[in-house]
Amino acid sequence: MPQRRALLNTYLCGFAGQSYVSTRISPSGMLPQMNARRVGALCWMATLAAATLLLGPAARATPPGTGEAAPAPAAAAPIPNTECLACHATGVMGAPKIDPRVLAHSVHASLACVSCHDSIKGIPHPPRVAAVECTSCHVTEGRALAHGSHAPPMTPEPPAKGAGRATPTCITCHGAHDVQPVTHPPFLRRVTRTCAGCHAQAYRSYMSTPHGQAATLGMKRAPTCINCHDPHSALPPSNPRSRLFARNRLATCRSCHAGATAKFTGFDPHPRPGDPRRSAVLTGVHDFMVVLLIGVFGFFGLHTMLWLQRGFVGRLRGELRRVSHFSGPHIQRFTVVDRLTHVTVILSFMLLALTGLALMHPRTAWARAITAFFGGPHTMSIVHIVNGGITFGYFFFHLCYLGYRVVVKKQRYRLLGRDSLVPNWKDIVDIGRNFRWFLYLGPQPRMGRWTYWEKFDYWAVFWGVVIIGVSGLMLSAPVYFTRFVPGIALNVALVVHSEEALLATGFIFIFHFFHNHLRPEKFPIDISIFTGRVPLDRFKEERPLQYQQLVDEGRLERSIVPAPSPFMTAISVIFGFAVVITGIALILLVIFAG
Repeated sequence: MPQRRALLNTYLCGFAGQSYVSTRISPSGMLPQMNARRVGALCWMATLAAATLLLGPAARATPPGTGEAAPAPAAAAPIPNTECLACHATGVMGAPKIDPRVLAHSVHASLACVSCHDSIKGIPHPPRVAAVECTSCHVTEGRALAHGSHAPPMTPEPPAKGAGRATPTCITCHGAHDVQPVTHPPFLRRVTRTCAGCHAQAYRSYMSTPHGQAATLGMKRAPTCINCHDPHSALPPSNPRSRLFARNRLATCRSCHAGATAKFTGFDPHPRPGDPRRSAVLTGVHDFMVVLLIGVFGFFGLHTMLWLQRGFVGRLRGELRRVSHFSGPHIQRFTVVDRLTHVTVILSFMLLALTGLALMHPRTAWARAITAFFGGPHTMSIVHIVNGGITFGYFFFHLCYLGYRVVVKKQRYRLLGRDSLVPNWKDIVDIGRNFRWFLYLGPQPRMGRWTYWEKFDYWAVFWGVVIIGVSGLMLSAPVYFTRFVPGIALNVALVVHSEEALLATGFIFIFHFFHNHLRPEKFPIDISIFTGRVPLDRFKEERPLQYQQLVDEGRLERSIVPAPSPFMTAISVIFGFAVVITGIALILLVIFAG
């Protein structure tokens, strides 16, 4: 400031000197006219020299072409992120808190904060800053957004309760400082949950399909909302530019399901089995399966509770005795083929239950743990499909083995005679008599080779293999099967497969385990299906009709065998306990998962 005042005074002095020469000296004739001009010029030159001395070296510009030019003023350096995080990392003085670790893993980690917050020119900055314009860089997405269902004007904050809902912004789906790659599974799961904030019903129906279940467990190829609905335009299916418009839908499906036909597009990715207006067929199948579930669980639930209390009372009264598996004479009840087949059934069923129930409850911690144990959702699905194939294998083996014994061995009584598993009138009578025993109104019914609950177990496997197997085949190869059936058949298969799987696992892990291992007279485990041998005393008590039949036919002595070896007994006990404990744990997890 002092230099500027001195410079101004110097210029004023120069101007005054030149004026004095021109007006005072020259007109009076004291100097010739030419000399007066020279004196004025000398005054201005002295003024410039004084100005140069006052401003210093920086004011002395070098004439062009005679030396090095003066440097141009430097541009202001951008504000480093460290200065921003000095406040925002800790939230000091009310600043929005930002985790530096989250920012470091963002796709924008290499950018300066002010690259997006370009209204900030210095620190400290005003408390309120201008909104970030993502579309200044993401132009294509901005154009799509401007013409879609989520178009501006946008509400940056959620509205007050009861005042409608906010239009989603870029931050709603992508986040502000934790922006992830759009192919990253955590982002896909998060954006799907974000959609659920407004589209709750669509989200629930999506989660009931393999699409939602596999995506939640982290399968990269599983479609999310943004695969079928364009994430930025989000046009309704009625719009000709929508991916879901009638003529565009097949191309959208083929982006994942190569080779899909027009019938494939009949699959409903947001099924509502309880809405007959959407699909009467799907609703009818769903209602039938619900009635079946209620009927089976209702009947056997009552049956089990009554038997449980009657068994405890029978043990206290001494009516029912526990018999040792480790000593005394035994009866050979199951052949080697029977035992190996049953072990195969157990192993394949347990693996199907583990992988299938994890897929049905993908948001639970235990489902994620099971998925990780199998190496991820893709590997787990392969394990599920392979064991489904094993199920078909033992099913057809059993049919062939049964046919061999009936046709070749002439054992027709196994099909329709005394040892048949086909239900008959006596089974109906035994049900009534057993309920009378439960209620202390009569003795236990006298059973033969197969009881009515064992026959139910057997035919439930037949029903289950056909129903679960066929529906599972359709779901594992949807493109192939929709060459012959409409896409809605996949929705029907999905309902049947999931409901029947719930019925099968619930029945096996609760009622089958109770009948064969957990009822008071057998607790804690029955290993006869693994050793093939039953203690003779228990055989006479549980199956008096078959015992009498062996006596009458003179086959009792030939059927008596020694107790199983200690090694076989130990292996059977360990294996049996492992299966029972795993099954009960699984059903409890499903119950508490809701």
